[in-house]
Amino acid sequence: MAATISLLRVLYDAKETRVWRVILESLICGGLSLSASSIIKWMDWPEGLSVAAGGMIGFLGVTAIREFALKFIGKKVETL
Repeated sequence: MAATISLLRVLYDAKETRVWRVILESLICGGLSLSASSIIKWMDWPEGLSVAAGGMIGFLGVTAIREFALKFIGKKVETL
C-alpha cells in the first residue's frame, strides 16, 4: 500500500523526474510500512491498522517521515 501510494504521489507531483528516485522513494516507503506493521503487531493493536499506516506513510513520503522523526528524537534528547 505504501509503495503504491508513494509511487502515485511522486508521479502526480512531478517534482522528481528521475526513474530511480521514484522507485527508491516507493521502496523506502514500503520498508517503513513493513516496520510500522511490525510495531503494530508488537503493540497488539488491530492488524487492519497496518494498511492505514502504510497509506499514511505512502502519502506523507520519506522526507516528511524523516523530518518528524528527527523532531521527535530531538525533543527526547533535550529532555535528558
